Amino acid sequence: MANHLTVAGLAKSTALNYVRSLRDVQERTGKPADELTRDELLAYLAARRKHLSASTLNTVVCALKYYYREVARRLDLVVDIPNPRKPKQLGDLLNADELRLFLGAARSMRHRLVLELLFGLGLRAGEVGRLRISDFNREQATVTIRTSKGGITRVLPYGGRLRNTLNQYYRQERPKDFLIPGRERSSSLGISLRGVQYITRTTLQRSRLRKQVCPHTLRHCFAVHYLNNGGNLVRLQQLLGHAYLSTTLLYLRYASITLRDIPSPLDFLSNEYKG
Repeated sequence: MANHLTVAGLAKSTALNYVRSLRDVQERTGKPADELTRDELLAYLAARRKHLSASTLNTVVCALKYYYREVARRLDLVVDIPNPRKPKQLGDLLNADELRLFLGAARSMRHRLVLELLFGLGLRAGEVGRLRISDFNREQATVTIRTSKGGITRVLPYGGRLRNTLNQYYRQERPKDFLIPGRERSSSLGISLRGVQYITRTTLQRSRLRKQVCPHTLRHCFAVHYLNNGGNLVRLQQLLGHAYLSTTLLYLRYASITLRDIPSPLDFLSNEYKG
């Protein structure tokens, strides 16, 4: 399956998790995956549920479904394997004042840029590390996010605040290829996931905010603040790179959207509403 995942262009982390999950299934059942029956698979998943979180078990299920759908062509098993329910919680979110305090606590231009990319564009931590100078279009003020989760490429606009930070950072650091290069001891050409996590953690400590904040928290904050400031839900789906609108709908629980009525569509049709 590893070769299939590589050709399909799935993210390296996803491919690694899928291969590990499939290997674990075969080792624990003692049979090749393509020889397993529906009942054997369900028994395996039921046993593993006692030891794995819902999120981890869901990764195993996704790996099995990918294998049986794309590799083994056993669509009967794809249908028969249920996805475990997992709680949908965003965790701590930061309001506008807390975000100003948090972003203001960045100790360097490099740290500031990482945090503004996470919150200003709603990026995933891994996407920050893959950004290259060539991904930016200065004339259009857009950045192209490539090889993101699900293989979705998206083009994101960025505003004046982030543009100023990018300009200051570029004049100071003069990056050649990757926007934020990895450190000398890192195996990553761009900043690693651990590097992004470190910047977020140390900035949180400096801000003295009593909240749990990780890189993905800032992505959640982007989504909620985007909606609170009048953003469109379908456009938010595009900006975040969600394959399904149902994933984006989660943010409606946390947004404080002001609802307003408009005249009846009948009035628009008859040109009686002038706006």
